[in-house]
Amino acid sequence: MSELERLLEVQELDSALDQLPHRSERLLERAAHRALTGELAAAQARTDAASARIDAAEQRIGQIEELGAARSKKKAKLEGQLKTVIAPREAEALMAEIATLDRDRSDADDEELELLDTVEAAEADRAEGQAEVDRLTIAVAEAAASLAEAVAELDRERGELTERRAANTATLSEAMVAKYERLRKSFGGVAISRLHAGRCGACHLDQSRAGLEAVKSAADDAEIECEQCGRLLVR
Repeated sequence: MSELERLLEVQELDSALDQLPHRSERLLERAAHRALTGELAAAQARTDAASARIDAAEQRIGQIEELGAARSKKKAKLEGQLKTVIAPREAEALMAEIATLDRDRSDADDEELELLDTVEAAEADRAEGQAEVDRLTIAVAEAAASLAEAVAELDRERGELTERRAANTATLSEAMVAKYERLRKSFGGVAISRLHAGRCGACHLDQSRAGLEAVKSAADDAEIECEQCGRLLVR
């Protein structure tokens, strides 16, 4: 096997190594993990929002009850004053103030009932959301384990490819390896390709008739470059 043939094998190994990050990103296990993580975040947000509604409603209920206690105390005081007053106008004023307190209490009772309904609905929503959070937490953990296994498999493949590359590179001259690395850097990772039906396997452009004749007559270990892109060619 010529040195260029061995170099082409190194190129194939490097191309496989270059594809590993893309393969890792496109793993079905990664997509599943991302999707489930998004669902979990949405379920947690729903649960948190329900908790926030409960907290706000309960805080308002507490305020209503405090105001109600103050209102009851004030009403009792006014009713006590009403029993002692003699002047009709003063009695009318006290009665009007008591009536206002009663209306405020009725409105507060209505608001409190609505808030209790809000709490009940939010608690049901939170319970449903929490159940979903619990289910998805398990699913995300399982997906993470599957993803870790898939990534570990790619890591094993990377190790094998790297070992094979090192073994193949050791059979090449330092000058050839240096040229290969330089060309790889210049040509986006592909420094050498096979000639297929008169075309460069990398740029896919035809070689001239004269170029093809030169390729045919060249020695097996001759360094032939693509006329179009400048990469090394293997017959």
